[in-house]
Amino acid sequence: MKKNNEVKTDEQSANELQRLTDENAELRKTLGLERAKWKITTELTAAGARSPELLFASVSDEIELDEQGEPPNTAGLVASLRSKHPEQFGTQPSPIDAGAGAVTKPALTRESLRGMKPAEIAKLDWAAVREALSQNN
Repeated sequence: MKKNNEVKTDEQSANELQRLTDENAELRKTLGLERAKWKITTELTAAGARSPELLFASVSDEIELDEQGEPPNTAGLVASLRSKHPEQFGTQPSPIDAGAGAVTKPALTRESLRGMKPAEIAKLDWAAVREALSQNN
């Protein structure tokens, strides 16, 4: 025979069922939002977006999910982002490179000094020659 505290009442069962239903709905929403994030950031990347994650964050509140938990309005969101923030799309700017176009002198080595004529060595920076001779190459 079951004890009184082991028997669930109809009210407890209904409360448990409601809790599980709510938890299920929340998990489906979370999964749908993750799908939407993947889909939207993939489309933004394909469209040449510079910061797909940042752009996604700006429209995350506008995402709609259908009955299957899929985001049907991704194309509309991407189009909206392209029109609102055109500067975020297009070719990537080249990085700043302070040494761009600079020609570096080849490093002096004992081997390179052996192949030079005395007149060529005389034109070199003596500190660089001393450094090359002191190396254990």
